[in-house]
Amino acid sequence: MFLIILLCFVIIIFLLRYNFFRLPKKGIIILLYHSVSSQKSNTSLDKFNISLEKFEKQIKFLKKLGYSAIKASETEHILQNKLYNKKKFILVTFDDGYKNNLEAAKILNKHGFSALFFISSAYIGKTLDNMPMLDENDIKLLIELGMEIGSHSHFHLKLSELSKNDILENVTRSKEILSQFTNVEDFAYPFGNYSDEVIDVLKKIGFKRAYIIGQSVNNCKYNPYILKRSIIRKSTNYLDLYLILTRGRSRI
Repeated sequence: MFLIILLCFVIIIFLLRYNFFRLPKKGIIILLYHSVSSQKSNTSLDKFNISLEKFEKQIKFLKKLGYSAIKASETEHILQNKLYNKKKFILVTFDDGYKNNLEAAKILNKHGFSALFFISSAYIGKTLDNMPMLDENDIKLLIELGMEIGSHSHFHLKLSELSKNDILENVTRSKEILSQFTNVEDFAYPFGNYSDEVIDVLKKIGFKRAYIIGQSVNNCKYNPYILKRSIIRKSTNYLDLYLILTRGRSRI
């Protein structure tokens, strides 16, 4: 009897820990990646750094489950018309602009996927978190591979802690630099940090969508300036990924 009670307790803890108690949700899942490399940075980035091999396995997993990669500009049409009730959609995003993202883009292209790469423009061709960043030629190659780019601000600062003038300068400068490569309509808040004032600035200078770290599924009740993304970590396994895809998050 004790063993049965213990087993039931373990099962309950497992189900709660891995969010099985949450009902599956339909909508657009937006995944958030950072660095795709086996190289350690010896910074907090290492928690989100996955190997290229693991990344490709995850993309294959998405394909096997029947997910179709979409462009950022398609989100409005899909969400407003609830097309996610008929088909599985995924939007893959990358933050910061690490140079190894180019290798991830090649894998995405190989499997018929695309992604949206958010770049902190002050670090183009430089280093961040002890990692080399995308340079101008890399960004051009991303676009040639069918990828999209968006802004992650200029200096990668918590925008809500800045004055309105500094917010405007930081965001405008980034848009001006990145618009030299392609039309830029998407913005990812550094550290997921935002405020109504930041949103007002984004609208003013022509951004159409903005993304937070929300660990949730996006449905017809969405706000285009608070699109929710689910983080992929180094520790993310197939079970985690399945729960993220069906519930927006894996573990409590």
